[in-house]
Amino acid sequence: MSRLSDETAALEVRTRDELPSAIRWKDAWHPIQHIALSWQLDVIWWGARVYRDYYKLLAGGMALVIYHDLLTDNWGIQRVYD
Repeated sequence: MSRLSDETAALEVRTRDELPSAIRWKDAWHPIQHIALSWQLDVIWWGARVYRDYYKLLAGGMALVIYHDLLTDNWGIQRVYD
């Protein structure tokens, strides 16, 4: 299992009905085949609020966890599974 730093985690996402439908990563678009799990996190971490929607999914043959930061409206990759 690989972890990515926040610096390398930036992600462009297409949505449909407010859910991710495709991700652009490493200069290519990858359609999302399946969202296995989704959850929301709203906590105070080290004095700062973290408010995100998370999605564990399959996209372009990859298993990964992406998130939507609801405070900044940015998307990112949290984890890529080997």
